[in-house]
Amino acid sequence: MKKSFLSISMLIVSISLLALFVCNSALEAKSSHAPQFIYNTVDNVETVYSLDDSGKLLTPVFKYEYQVEADGATSKTAYRWSANDQKWMPYYLLLKHETTSNVVLEYAEWNSKTGDYSANQQKTVYLIDYDGNTLSCTSLKWDNGTWLVSNQSNFVDYLASAE
Repeated sequence: MKKSFLSISMLIVSISLLALFVCNSALEAKSSHAPQFIYNTVDNVETVYSLDDSGKLLTPVFKYEYQVEADGATSKTAYRWSANDQKWMPYYLLLKHETTSNVVLEYAEWNSKTGDYSANQQKTVYLIDYDGNTLSCTSLKWDNGTWLVSNQSNFVDYLASAE
């Protein structure tokens, strides 16, 4: 009985070790092909580079410029690296406006035809109470000259049930 218990235990341990080895090898193979990113931040500009498999060559991928306006609004302007043109190309603009009662996030992508941030315009409005709790969230999309509600969530009921 003692011998059979010992051999069953050894079998379970062996199977567990084999499964661990196989899973670890698969995870390592998957992660070794995932791109590695290097971040360089200087003042209000962050540049993201990808590192090649040799670990010696950096290729620019994204550049983010952060700015705080006099009224407290913040912006993030994103650029993508164009390998063909060897320069940064505008990608998107993210604006954040805050008041005591709401936070508004505005997103727009670069429109190369018009030369401005007018493509895929979206806006999210968060209604905030005096304690900083989010009461509601409304997502809007710009469509033919007007903002259309694409999603709306009301969190007042959740806050009331949590108390």
